[in-house]
Amino acid sequence: MVNQQLLDYIKQQSQQGVNNEQIKQSLLANGWQNADIEEAFNIMAQAPVQPKKRKWKKIVLIIIGVIILLIVSLLLLPRFLNLFAKDIAPINDSDLQLQKVSVSDKDNAYFDLIKLGNVIDKPEDKSQTIKSQTILDMVAGKTWDNQVAEEIVSKNSQAFEYFAEAARKPKYQNPESADPANINPDTGLPSTGYWWQMARLSAARLSAIRALYLARQGKDKEALDEALNSVNIGQKIQESQGSLIEYLVAMAMKAVGLETVQKIIPSSKLTSAELKQYAQGLDKFYKNENGLIMVFKGQYHVYSSGIDLIASGDKGVLELLFDKKESQIPEIIKKIIKNSYYFQPNKTKLLFAEDARAYIKSVNQSCGEIKATEVKSLVPTNPAKLYTEENLIGKVIYDITATHLTNVITRKCQEDLLVGATQAMIAIKAYKNDTSNYPASLDELAPGYLSSVPQDPFDEKSLKYSMAKKILYSVGNDMQDSGGSVGDDWRQMADPTFVINF
Repeated sequence: MVNQQLLDYIKQQSQQGVNNEQIKQSLLANGWQNADIEEAFNIMAQAPVQPKKRKWKKIVLIIIGVIILLIVSLLLLPRFLNLFAKDIAPINDSDLQLQKVSVSDKDNAYFDLIKLGNVIDKPEDKSQTIKSQTILDMVAGKTWDNQVAEEIVSKNSQAFEYFAEAARKPKYQNPESADPANINPDTGLPSTGYWWQMARLSAARLSAIRALYLARQGKDKEALDEALNSVNIGQKIQESQGSLIEYLVAMAMKAVGLETVQKIIPSSKLTSAELKQYAQGLDKFYKNENGLIMVFKGQYHVYSSGIDLIASGDKGVLELLFDKKESQIPEIIKKIIKNSYYFQPNKTKLLFAEDARAYIKSVNQSCGEIKATEVKSLVPTNPAKLYTEENLIGKVIYDITATHLTNVITRKCQEDLLVGATQAMIAIKAYKNDTSNYPASLDELAPGYLSSVPQDPFDEKSLKYSMAKKILYSVGNDMQDSGGSVGDDWRQMADPTFVINF
């Protein structure tokens, strides 16, 4: 269903210069329905066209509007109010600081993945791109075209080689975010290298098709290893110090790989011992909370450094924001930024710091305890109050840039569920190979086939299983056990459910 979150995301991506096809593929990868996406694009097309601006430029334009109102209405008010201004002392944000990370080039999967952008066709190159919807349908198991699969396998051998090499590397670290000193609003963690990020997700989908192609040829071990390349790479990215977009793409890559494993298992002819090894090998793909914490710290670092640059009147950042030489920027703009009543940098930083700390706290909470929160507007809606609102510019900055990130943590819970369900499915296949029966409960799988019974991340009890219905499921966000659900997308179900098709 189309909601404001979907419309806001499309609008934000469009303003950053991302084309509609790229936006659509990102949304599809993150679980949105094609019909909802198309409806959202239609709604956006009917809305008044807004010029594309960088987020920080938008902030400046709003600030300019506020400044003009102040000058015209009460010319001397800023000077008067400045007598009563008092920012707080510099905040202690040591708990939110990032450390410099060092990974040798030979151990860094980043340098293998960056090559993918040179061997995978960009979406806008229509003459060289296989229809994305066909690929998505094949990966999702909705259809299968052997000719298309053969073409993908034959034409992307170099991409598969880079992808496999990245999976073999012990670590991943984007050099741009390895040193916190390099993180600033211009190089912004969430937006840089968008195509390079999407190339990784495209590679994961092509890898999935190759894995399914190999499975159809009876090469089950090669197929599972190929599917798990995406999971391995995604995990490495999640464990690194990186950006929000990197973490989200890594989530999507892992989901593609794990769901492909589930499609391969029903027809697999692997022995019980081999299946047991694969099932237990998935244990390492749960824990990546520290990476998500670093994402939230990185987001705070972007905001904090941006506030410092604005407050300092830095020549470079002013020229960047206004698209003008420093000498052409009106003096009144520079003065208002330095007015300590209307702009109090430390109070502004505290707003973002409190958000970051709340998100970090949620990372280690039970999934059932995580509740959706809204970013509240701090700027008065009454224009008359704008003139006397302390730290008005700081609040404008917060209102425009603060991001609702609770859904990222919820998606991490869904990812843990997907890992556990995939583990259990492989173990059930091995159990059935040995006994010709299904286990009466998942307890029969541990410790013989699993090191422990997978947990339902939402209620922190054992993953739900019905031998009669041949399903694995979770109680989901509502914490209500309905005995499983039916649908096309487990992420949209009240009880996220996985069918055992063997």
